[in-house]
Amino acid sequence: MTGLPGLVRSGDPDRRVVNGLTAAQVDKEVRRRADELRALRVAGPVALRAPNGADWLVEFLALLEAGASPLLVSEDAPDQELSRLLDLARDGDRPERAILVPTSGSTGLPALVTRTEASLLREGERYRTTLALDGCDRVLLPLPLCHAYALAWATAALVAGAELRAVPPAALTAIEDELAQGATIIALVPTLARLLATRRLRRGGEIPPPPRMAMVGAGPVDQRLEDSFRAAFGCGTSRNYGSTETGTLFAGLADLPSLCVGRPLDGVAYRIVDERGRPCPDGRPGVLEVELDDAGAWHSTRDLAVRDAEGRVFMLGRQSSAIRRGARWVAPLEVENVLREHPAVRDVHVYARAGRFEGEDAIVAEVEAAPGLDEGELLAFARERLAPHKVPTEIVRTARLDRTMTGKVRARPRYRLAGPDVVAAAVRGYKAAELLFALRDLGVLDRLDGRAGTEEIAARLGLSAPELDWALAIAARLGLVVTGTEGDPETGPYLDLEAALSRGWTARETIADTLRHGRRRLDVRAPADEVVHAYQAAMNGPQTAGRTRLGRRLAAVPPGAHVLEVSAGPGRYLAEILAADPAATGELLRLGRFSGPPAPGITTTEDPPAGAYDLCVVANGIHGPAPGDDLAWLLTRLRPGGRLLVDDVFLPPEGAGSELGIDWLTHGGWSWPAVTDLTAGLAAAGGAVVRDARIGASPCHLVLATEGS
Repeated sequence: MTGLPGLVRSGDPDRRVVNGLTAAQVDKEVRRRADELRALRVAGPVALRAPNGADWLVEFLALLEAGASPLLVSEDAPDQELSRLLDLARDGDRPERAILVPTSGSTGLPALVTRTEASLLREGERYRTTLALDGCDRVLLPLPLCHAYALAWATAALVAGAELRAVPPAALTAIEDELAQGATIIALVPTLARLLATRRLRRGGEIPPPPRMAMVGAGPVDQRLEDSFRAAFGCGTSRNYGSTETGTLFAGLADLPSLCVGRPLDGVAYRIVDERGRPCPDGRPGVLEVELDDAGAWHSTRDLAVRDAEGRVFMLGRQSSAIRRGARWVAPLEVENVLREHPAVRDVHVYARAGRFEGEDAIVAEVEAAPGLDEGELLAFARERLAPHKVPTEIVRTARLDRTMTGKVRARPRYRLAGPDVVAAAVRGYKAAELLFALRDLGVLDRLDGRAGTEEIAARLGLSAPELDWALAIAARLGLVVTGTEGDPETGPYLDLEAALSRGWTARETIADTLRHGRRRLDVRAPADEVVHAYQAAMNGPQTAGRTRLGRRLAAVPPGAHVLEVSAGPGRYLAEILAADPAATGELLRLGRFSGPPAPGITTTEDPPAGAYDLCVVANGIHGPAPGDDLAWLLTRLRPGGRLLVDDVFLPPEGAGSELGIDWLTHGGWSWPAVTDLTAGLAAAGGAVVRDARIGASPCHLVLATEGS
């Protein structure tokens, strides 16, 4: 069988191959790039990091044509991950012209799987025969081409002579346009299928002509997703199951039950076995093992599965994630399937928490939910639909489940203490803060005008001049005080706030108590008035006023706009917008116990209606509490064409500035800690970032978003 680049140059040169390019055009570009790579003596593993589209496919085929081994990495993979994967790729013997595909990272750090061109071609042929692909098909692929599931579809399109339409996963409007323009097949993962269906149903109107096939792979399809997708697009979902190591194994056409993945593809033999390796009868769950036509041995997928009397296979989740309750096993997918039926549950991840003794695992359900979900009501909902041993023992709420690019919940990292130099620098850091707070409390900082000397300040405050002179010299070495007569008017309020927080809200005892009991001091006790006053003074100073003016210009507020501000502040955006435009109207939704009183003339609300606002501003509230961090809720407050403006501080990728997270642990919220998290969350909720403006070197960002494009 010819190699992957050879598929392009065989057959009609005028046929469309990818995103409107003909076979002749693609072949010409592949040959040109391959010649350039050969001239550079490119060989062995070469990382391919590029956005979805025709260029990705050309570069992939050119690397193979040049004899290199493409290492497929995500477009947004950080340099550190890229270096680690390249080191991994160079370690060990691998065949020439191999395709190196990282695993999803859902169970830990991504590992590398080696695929040969021959195995990919056989997989593409199985797709072609099972799904009746041919040259009349247009395969819409809004999935990262670096993922094994998407790569299999791309190969299948090449094998069948179909046209591939590759678009970025977040380009929701482009996906809808491709469907409207005649895509016959769309390949999806559950999260994207759910997002497209939700967006389509929210807009209403006539159902567009359905594609002949909408296949969902790389995750389970529950009944709620199946029903919503059918209501939105007029067709049910076909299913797909496989792994990075094996490629696609099972597929089934639409009108399948929940969690069903159909039957094996041609050339795939399988069995479901118990803990002793004995075959399980129909209806009894066990571990799925497969035998591929190019492997010659049984391969354990480490997934739990069950076969019904009709020979259809249902996937129940990873063997390692199965939960032991007494002598019985609980499949997390089954519990998730039931919880997702609750109308307030947007997404859920169920996992085990080990008990003191074997067989006493707790069932924890981590839930993304709409505002107002009652945990007791959700547990009662589960008890009505699940056997007693399958009912969750704990509900944990989260703003967003951290998922991989294909929708799998990402494994939590495993930590260890850093090296002695880093730790030593951190534990010494408190001394600088204590020195600064002491100088503040004594009134020294108020007298540092660049004119008064140490002796004069000491005499006025009744302090020891030699000790004060030494303390200020150390403060200067630390960069805490400087010479000169010009000062920062915002430093005082900010220092007052941090001094107040250090006395209790961020003290080690408060942090330890939060970690011990899973609740924050703020949850059980309101802050003192002096703390609220210090907070409001620090958050609403002169620099904040300047940022508000910049944010208003960035949002391009239309005349007569109806505005909602969701804020832990007094409504500074509303106050400025209403002052500038007498025809404008709006309300303030106050967040949290630090919010303080509203500004004069500002109307407050507790229940802003959906679809009513031209602009929604979240000022100092995107990290929580709800509904400030509920992106789906915020977007649904907007009218068609409305905008969402976020004004807040965010964590840097690492290092200095990350101590903000300690505040969020004890008295704030930690939803969307970094701008990248917010961007991903908006995409998952059906929105898209239009502009991200960082304010100088500060952690403050202005993020403007709309409904997804």
